[in-house]
Amino acid sequence: MPALNAPDPHAAIPVDGPYAGHLHFDASITPVLRTDVDVAAYIRRGSSRLLVDAARLDSEGPVDGDLRLALEVLQRLESSALAESRAMLATATGNEARITAFLATWMVDRFWQSRALRDLLTGDHPTERPRHRRRPGLLHTLRRLQLDRVQPLLSPVWTGLAGEAVAAGHMARMAVQEASLQAALTAISHRLTGEARRIVEEVVDRHQAAVDFFTAEAIGRLTRSQREARTARVLLSLSSPLAGGGLPDPDLRPALAVIGSTAADRAALHRARFEITRLLPGPDLPDPYLSSLPRIGV
Repeated sequence: MPALNAPDPHAAIPVDGPYAGHLHFDASITPVLRTDVDVAAYIRRGSSRLLVDAARLDSEGPVDGDLRLALEVLQRLESSALAESRAMLATATGNEARITAFLATWMVDRFWQSRALRDLLTGDHPTERPRHRRRPGLLHTLRRLQLDRVQPLLSPVWTGLAGEAVAAGHMARMAVQEASLQAALTAISHRLTGEARRIVEEVVDRHQAAVDFFTAEAIGRLTRSQREARTARVLLSLSSPLAGGGLPDPDLRPALAVIGSTAADRAALHRARFEITRLLPGPDLPDPYLSSLPRIGV
């Protein structure tokens, strides 16, 4: 039986302010960020395979030349979702329930989007995959070793120092990656016809939910604290969002030259970054791959 004069355990619960009703919340714990994106509705919507009409593709002929090169690179970037999610979930970002709930469906979406582009390029073949045109060099091999062997050891150290703020960097990275993929696929779709164009346009549409979620999550964090904005600046400077899973594609630069062949398409690629980078402290650090594209011309 409790003592008659025992203190009321609920007396310490804040009754107003951002921590109202939470006994163990104080200023050292960041409140859960809630944006206007309905994550529950996104999860209930589910995901499914994007069906490709192989017979129609065969009758129209394959996508060849530079457009095929660009689609091959974009297909591999689509398929990097597992590596990207591993980098996020191994840190404090994995403690964010809304983010982890979204990622569970998002990874399936990206798998089917990648599969649709693969079917467009190679058909529904059990083993054939789009191959690199350029042989991966020594730096590419060393980077893969670093990602597979070294990064899992170092990431917990620096992300542990960053704490909850690391989620801002991950959301900023994914917001740029999703918007860039959408802009690049849109640029390519305008140069395709028939079934190939339909497939790419459907993939573009499916990206919208992820663009909305990651952009809202990133902006909400970047604008609520300088610590989160600075952490996002650091994380974005470590690796380009165009390098799927942190591993640059050997064919990325020539593919971007195809994707950004017009001034309008190059502007769209740069806008995909600006929505996030405009909120980061300090001068803009241009993406090393986009900076190789011409700023003027048709």
